[in-house]
Amino acid sequence: MQEDIARLIELQKIDLEILKLEKAIAETPQSLIKARKNSEILNQKLSLLKQDIEEKEKQKSLFEEELQEEQKRLKQTQARLTQIRGSRDYQVLLREIEEMKRTIRQKEEELLKLMEELENLHKDREKLEEEAQSLKSLLEEETQKFDKYCEEINIQKQSLLEKRAQISAKISSGILKKYDLIRQRKGGIGISAVENGVCEGCFMAIPPQLFNELQKDNRYYECPHCKRLIYYKRIYHPEEKEALPQEK
Repeated sequence: MQEDIARLIELQKIDLEILKLEKAIAETPQSLIKARKNSEILNQKLSLLKQDIEEKEKQKSLFEEELQEEQKRLKQTQARLTQIRGSRDYQVLLREIEEMKRTIRQKEEELLKLMEELENLHKDREKLEEEAQSLKSLLEEETQKFDKYCEEINIQKQSLLEKRAQISAKISSGILKKYDLIRQRKGGIGISAVENGVCEGCFMAIPPQLFNELQKDNRYYECPHCKRLIYYKRIYHPEEKEALPQEK
């Protein structure tokens, strides 16, 4: 039985190491999280900017078509001047031509303003695309770092799993199954030491009678509070002496 307990203690150390490695892989580095977030934000900005450019390009095409139509109408109206004989009709047509010219100037100004906006938007897009490319490179670099780190962790984990299998094969199947079940339910800890009558798994004092029985080390015991397997620490860790009360 003592051999099983000793091996379970060793197994517990390995399981905690494996758990630590699994948590390390599960926790994405802040540098990678930041790179992903910044890349996502920038890509969203770039997408919105491209949509804005697309809308303004459509608006520009519409303005150009309207301007061409106005210029065409102006030429046609100007051509009619030579056909007008009456002074009154001539003046009416002149006012109409002047109004057309005013409309054309207004549309030209709007078109020019829109073209300037588009030019600035294209410049902004180029800057954002450069930033996006830099962030993409950074994200790839951080991802590669993390992948390499995970690969190294998995190598360590595999080594521990192999060692675990070797130790498990030497433990009685009944107590091993019990340990594994408790470990899965109790945050990775299936067996705990008892020191000064206190279970180190839940930090609760066990009954004195149980503590006395535990020191005999002749059978398996459970903590009445956390239900973990327990063992007397001084037997399996003699180098760690229990603290004695100081004399007053």
